[in-house]
Amino acid sequence: MTIPRRSTRVESTPTKVSLELGEPQVAGPLAVFPVLGRQPRLPYMSLARALHIGAVVTEVDEQGSVGDVLVLNKTHQALLVYEGEEIHGARQNRTFDAPALIPAGASLTLAVSCIEEGRWEGGRSRGRFSAAPHAADPELRRIKRSHANRSARRGETPRAEQGEVWQEVASRLSLHGVVSHSSALSDVYRAKRSALDELRLPIRHARGQVGAIVEVSGRPVALDLVSREEVFAELLARLADGYALQALNAVMAGPSTSAARGFLAAALEARRAWLPTPGMGDAFAISQEGIDGSGLTAGGELVTLSAFPTGVLGDNAQA
Repeated sequence: MTIPRRSTRVESTPTKVSLELGEPQVAGPLAVFPVLGRQPRLPYMSLARALHIGAVVTEVDEQGSVGDVLVLNKTHQALLVYEGEEIHGARQNRTFDAPALIPAGASLTLAVSCIEEGRWEGGRSRGRFSAAPHAADPELRRIKRSHANRSARRGETPRAEQGEVWQEVASRLSLHGVVSHSSALSDVYRAKRSALDELRLPIRHARGQVGAIVEVSGRPVALDLVSREEVFAELLARLADGYALQALNAVMAGPSTSAARGFLAAALEARRAWLPTPGMGDAFAISQEGIDGSGLTAGGELVTLSAFPTGVLGDNAQA
């Protein structure tokens, strides 16, 4: 079963959701504020869990496509692909460009970006992908989403720009002094594992947690939100590696609760422009002064939201 894409560009005001901010978990310049919420009605599972019980991610066909993969949900329940999640294997490692809700039994082609420029193994056209133990860092995710949102505003397909993604991966390899024969982002995580663990291990899922506001050097760099607590718990272990990578070598500064609360409110209240989606629900972009982001709603519920500060705030958060 294939779900048709829907495409509109209607602006809307978000539905109100009830969320609270917990006490920050701090490790060096990294601070993660748990976002606490109520359990939703819509049932779905994480991609990682689904892959363990029958779902499959493969190349789209024998020829393959750098910018696309095929997801077959051979499980009994919908699965959520989260923006920024990484998958490894097949012809080259990729990261998902946008969130998608895939119904049980559905087969969907989803947009991805390559994060391993130097490998394209033709003999692995039938190979399957596995869920990576980490996700892309918030700054790489922001750059991808910013380009996709600009493209959408021009009436073009809302995709990341592959050349820009490869440049960002190369800059991380260079910054951290990592040699990678295939120019793979995963080699940065492997090489810096000890330092990353020092930052990420204090980041634990809290009871009732459905999201996180992430700060580096006292400034917000990302909001990650998923409506189901157990799904976010599985994602957090992977997202935390990306948070830690962005915080490596960052300037020491304490967390700012007021900044975290302000960014959470701004992201939730930002107007949304609806985007095409191949799966369930309705996809949207947030693209306004100070914020870029994307998400999904279904059945009147906010299922997922990722948002990133832009402009001066974003630049300062990277310092």
